[in-house]
Amino acid sequence: MSTRLPHADAVPVAGMAALPLRLRLRLWRNRLVASPGFRRLIARLPLLRAIGNRKANDLFRLTGGFIFSQVLLAGVRLGLYEALAGAPATTALLATRLGVPEARLRVLLRANGSLGLLVEAAPDLWLLDDAGVILAADRGLAAMVLHHAMLYRDLTEPDRLLRDGAAQTELRHYWAYVREMGQQGPDAAAVEGYSLLMRESQTMMADCILASHDFSQYQTLLDVGGGDGAFLAAAAAAHPRLSLCLFDLPAVAERAARHLTGLGLAERTHIHGGDFTRDRLPAAADCVTLVRVLCDHDDSRVAAILANLHRSLRPGTRLVVAEAMDGPAEGARLSAAYFGLYFLAMGSGRCRSAREIADLLSAAGFHSIRTVATANPLIATLVTAKR
Repeated sequence: MSTRLPHADAVPVAGMAALPLRLRLRLWRNRLVASPGFRRLIARLPLLRAIGNRKANDLFRLTGGFIFSQVLLAGVRLGLYEALAGAPATTALLATRLGVPEARLRVLLRANGSLGLLVEAAPDLWLLDDAGVILAADRGLAAMVLHHAMLYRDLTEPDRLLRDGAAQTELRHYWAYVREMGQQGPDAAAVEGYSLLMRESQTMMADCILASHDFSQYQTLLDVGGGDGAFLAAAAAAHPRLSLCLFDLPAVAERAARHLTGLGLAERTHIHGGDFTRDRLPAAADCVTLVRVLCDHDDSRVAAILANLHRSLRPGTRLVVAEAMDGPAEGARLSAAYFGLYFLAMGSGRCRSAREIADLLSAAGFHSIRTVATANPLIATLVTAKR
């Protein structure tokens, strides 16, 4: 099958003059960049050469991105970052600890050094760079790196995924709640893997939310779709007087009850199982959170979730939506690019802008809607509203 792109004829030549000036300038610039002669000229001029090299490096990061991701995956699977968490180590010592021949391990170590994960402090003596320190310390980030192996298998043929959809992908099977599972939802075995992953990967998200919104003003916090209760546990630690409530699918709610009891939070917590699109939600809370929930679902299901929330909650209840959102910040743009393909492979959901979420909230009857920027838009943006 040919992969040659068709000629771009969306705008007839006669109509080019009618385009806005900024678009005509952009097209002129694109023709220059596409010209081999212009690129050769850039390479000869020192100032332009630096710009050209930066652009070339950016493009190479895209074309080599899968290789770089496998450097990261190998490091996590082998326990490389954990092995260096306490002190530097030589290549020979690491080879013995990790069970990898020294010559081959040196290839991985140097790749990690080039990517800013390790530092070669002296010949064949390695220690963690900043990004490597975070990988060694954050179990959730390492869990996501391991999880990506599944995503990469689903994206082996991205063009086919775009044409045919995600009916048989591993991610669609993994995230049990995007499939029809009957009235009671998925069973305990089906929610085991993703519930643990969500718990492990929640730390940075919880810190981001708690730093961006003042939960001390509330008496009771209800986390809808709260999983194992990781966010509630973080909120409980930050606000000792806050009463806690969690609502999720019955099999997930059982896990949350065990987890929060193990943390000594049973007396502060009420757990409810059900379907948040149709079952009545607890109305006692004065603040309700949706943490990484709406993005997992298509618009029609989001509308059902929000409509059910509006029916269930008391007037004046504060709703906080927290998830990665599309937007102008670099982190937001990176999240949107990543999650666009992720949710496509998952077969459900999309990365929305704060404006799109606000529109969905307004359509469901919520008011006083506003967007709250966080310190890290790569991780989350908040949209708050009132019932």
